[in-house]
Amino acid sequence: MPGIDECLLHAMRLPGARGAAVVDWTSGLALGTVGDAAGDDHETAAAETAELARMAAEHSTFAPADKSLDVEDLVVTTRSSYHLLRFVDTSFDSSVLLHLWLDRTDGNLALARLRMRELTERLVLE
Repeated sequence: MPGIDECLLHAMRLPGARGAAVVDWTSGLALGTVGDAAGDDHETAAAETAELARMAAEHSTFAPADKSLDVEDLVVTTRSSYHLLRFVDTSFDSSVLLHLWLDRTDGNLALARLRMRELTERLVLE
């Protein structure tokens, strides 16, 4: 079972990967980063990623009040890239996600979603 660093290294092996981060989406802190950061600043990217994740996780349109976190992942596309945010499901009250930044030309969004699901299911947080 991989920890944060190993998880990030596996994420970076995906075709088109430019950068990856494990982020605490309640605080906006990066727990680990690798590669490039969107906007050239890992801490700012983590804070902005957390803001987007909170919006999806806390609003009833995406996460009905009668259920726990229903959102599995978020995909944001730009003209040049994909941003994939995958929530990490843990045995404790988790507020962690894996953010992968892919080059749109070289990246494979479908493959990335599958691999990120596998990575987050195996991720060990201590």
